[in-house]
Amino acid sequence: MASFDAQAASFINASGRAKVSGQAFVRRNNGKLLRAVGTDVFLIPRTAYADERIVALYGNRNQLRWGVRAPDADPLYEQYMRKTVASSGGSFSFDHVADGEYYVVAMIHLPSEVSFNQFPILERVNVQGGKSVRLVMRGY
Repeated sequence: MASFDAQAASFINASGRAKVSGQAFVRRNNGKLLRAVGTDVFLIPRTAYADERIVALYGNRNQLRWGVRAPDADPLYEQYMRKTVASSGGSFSFDHVADGEYYVVAMIHLPSEVSFNQFPILERVNVQGGKSVRLVMRGY
């Protein structure tokens, strides 16, 4: 696996003109929507290290592959991403995003009487020319 390169991910800390915002949800088999409500949403700079982790966890899909275990991430990896919390409607927003390619990962709470489970969904986004991007993350 590629080693984490802080310099390659450093654009996450640059102040840009764009906003990356959206809404995240999954539709259950019964048709009910589960939204990212009060859960974490991450903006991750696309680097060789991030690409390998994302492919290992998601393959070519927008949902986590069941049963996949990735090695623990380099501690610096988490320091080079931004995090926000989704609102009651599943909406999220990152302001002052610099141009670059990113992964957006939103956690969806799966209701359970026994435990607290979250299911991550993924979208890829390319910010160019300071133009804002609005996502609808469906998780499928």
